[in-house]
Amino acid sequence: MNEKEIRTQAKIFILYILGNIGEAVEFTTLNDMVLQDGLITYFDFASAFSDLLDKGQVTTNGMSAENEPLFTITEEGKTVLESYQHDMSPAVRDRAVRHAMRVLAFKRDGVRQQSTIEQNDGGYTLTCTISDRQKELFRTSVFLSDRDYAEQLRDNFDDRSDIIYRGVLSLLSGDVNFIFDD
Repeated sequence: MNEKEIRTQAKIFILYILGNIGEAVEFTTLNDMVLQDGLITYFDFASAFSDLLDKGQVTTNGMSAENEPLFTITEEGKTVLESYQHDMSPAVRDRAVRHAMRVLAFKRDGVRQQSTIEQNDGGYTLTCTISDRQKELFRTSVFLSDRDYAEQLRDNFDDRSDIIYRGVLSLLSGDVNFIFDD
């Protein structure tokens, strides 16, 4: 795919998410929704998003509690989406909305994740936690001998903590189908 095709696909993906989540979102939240599957890079997302704003297909719609602008799809954006959304496979469309709704649920509940790497005797301990406003929901620590690998795992946890959390719960409950559904 050439640059123009990639940017067009990124625009359709962004419009599809905004057109299906039912609410305005901050740039960072939309970024998390779009990038979590790894189908689009940050550069392609930022460039496509800028184009959508410039063309009036996405607009601001108020401010968040953190005083950040909220973005939503416009009528023009909906028209464009109607024309091109069928270019996306149904599996990608369903997965995009499902993952976007997960991001929103985590954000709404005030869920936050934290990860640290501590050097210790002969290696590194990666500790990952997920908390809501009142309590710690999840904590795990793992010993690793390689710093680069520990950083790779930390980055993955930071990018996909909601999926990892659900995956651990599914594995502990014996519902291993979760791993294959996403």
